[in-house]
Amino acid sequence: MKSTIVSLMMATAIFASCKKSSVAPVVDGTVNVIAESSVPAAVVTSLNTSFPGSTEREWHDKGNSFEVEFNFENERHESEFDESGNQSSHHIECLDGAVPAVVLSAFRASYPNDNVYEWKFTSDSTWKAHFMRGMVKWEITLSVSGTIIKAEHD
Repeated sequence: MKSTIVSLMMATAIFASCKKSSVAPVVDGTVNVIAESSVPAAVVTSLNTSFPGSTEREWHDKGNSFEVEFNFENERHESEFDESGNQSSHHIECLDGAVPAVVLSAFRASYPNDNVYEWKFTSDSTWKAHFMRGMVKWEITLSVSGTIIKAEHD
């Protein structure tokens, strides 16, 4: 009994002494979540210039670029920048209510049983629908007129 109590106390002490690392875990195997203080100043300046007053920023280190998700003008955005601060992509993440009816109708006609967990309006004026089928992620790209341009899955 005494050895069990001592073992439990030692295990508790070991776990209690552990703390989270300041380096964020890898997400999806390729992207690290990082603090804004770890992002090059040129990248942060570019974001601040393009989206002044943006809030709730979450930065991802993608190796040779930086991705940031943030709130701006009551919408959730996602942008990607190279290390020099040049923006390479920008998306607005939307709820179904913001997606045009023609786009929703076209999606539903081809994917009547799939539930979209995220809609994005991209900088090239296309809509992207993200959904899961079982354990497989799907992305459907549609034009603003509702034409399906591309269907991809993992």
